[in-house]
Amino acid sequence: MLALTLAAVLAANPNPVDAWSRKACPPPKQTPDSNIELKFSEQQRAECLKKAMNKALDKVIVPLKKSKPPAFKEWMALQADYNRWMADACAAVEEANWVDLSTGERSMGTGYGFTESQCLQRQFAWRGFYADAWARKDWNGMQQALQGFSEPSAKARDTLQSYRSKAQAAAARAPAHVEESDLPVRQLSRDDWKPYMERLERAASGPEALARRQCALHPSPAPDCAQRFADSLSAQLDFSEALSNQETGN
Repeated sequence: MLALTLAAVLAANPNPVDAWSRKACPPPKQTPDSNIELKFSEQQRAECLKKAMNKALDKVIVPLKKSKPPAFKEWMALQADYNRWMADACAAVEEANWVDLSTGERSMGTGYGFTESQCLQRQFAWRGFYADAWARKDWNGMQQALQGFSEPSAKARDTLQSYRSKAQAAAARAPAHVEESDLPVRQLSRDDWKPYMERLERAASGPEALARRQCALHPSPAPDCAQRFADSLSAQLDFSEALSNQETGN
């Protein structure tokens, strides 16, 4: 099962992105012996891909500091917001696996953080590949990768919208106050649901805003640049497991 999970993580991105991520941060050669080891391995690879992403971004952004200061500032501001969105969105995917929308309860377990690491790996790998292609002016390679996100993006948006609707209904049923508890399972109050729903909203709305800003920096953006780039971000927000858990009652 662990090997299958790792294979699913590595196959989540279009082939050019997967190839880039494997070269930048080779996946572990041995299958971890436990879920704890697997989670630690995934966190390590996420950190590796984050460093590789930043290195690729530096090749794009740093030269602009002297040659094109306005573009440098725009890239820096964009990446800061991009980083915040990735952190928010991947945390939202993780939390969705631990909230039972039928009871309004949040649980906790040793697997906490695994899904977030997977999500971050996908986002770091895509952003790193994109920056690397940009620095090399490999616009064709970039377009090839973007094309691979169109179909999964539609499914990802549908599952996210469905999850948000169910979460909104659960939030509306939440009690105003909840007794404090030391148990790993606790009821969420209205005050708990407020930041939860706000984060879901940021996860859902972020891709379009980031895409418009990214395409404004492109030297010759295609007419569908913003849509394709937004698709590339949305495609990697996988709420299907969380939604499936709600529908099966697991």
